[in-house]
Amino acid sequence: MVWGLTMSSQTIGSKPTWLKHLPKAPRRAMYYYRVTSAEAKTYEEAYSKAFAIAVYESRWKLGVAVDLNMGVDEHEKEIRNSISIEPSQIRIPLNKVCEFQENSPVNMNIRVHILWQIAKYGNVDPDFDDFTNCE
Repeated sequence: MVWGLTMSSQTIGSKPTWLKHLPKAPRRAMYYYRVTSAEAKTYEEAYSKAFAIAVYESRWKLGVAVDLNMGVDEHEKEIRNSISIEPSQIRIPLNKVCEFQENSPVNMNIRVHILWQIAKYGNVDPDFDDFTNCE
């Protein structure tokens, strides 16, 4: 798995354009854009969930086996998602280009939205374009 560093991280305020309308990849690009979002009590948990969703959706799109289990934590009595990815020889490059965080006014959780460039094909290293419009 390959991912890049955050080019921009925004918190609270107006939502960025890329969250409302996905950017278009160049016509012959070997990647596409995708936004994943997740909410949790901490930034780290929300980020991990958003990353896991990106991996899950990318592998699913390529037809790679992924097992999505819903479990209930006996101590906290809350539903949690766990993603078990079966081993395979397929590598799906991901490039994180933008991030936006917001606080939930209802339960004080943190919601993280991440804009990714994701390879259209497994085991292919696309030339990811620079994306600087994270506003």
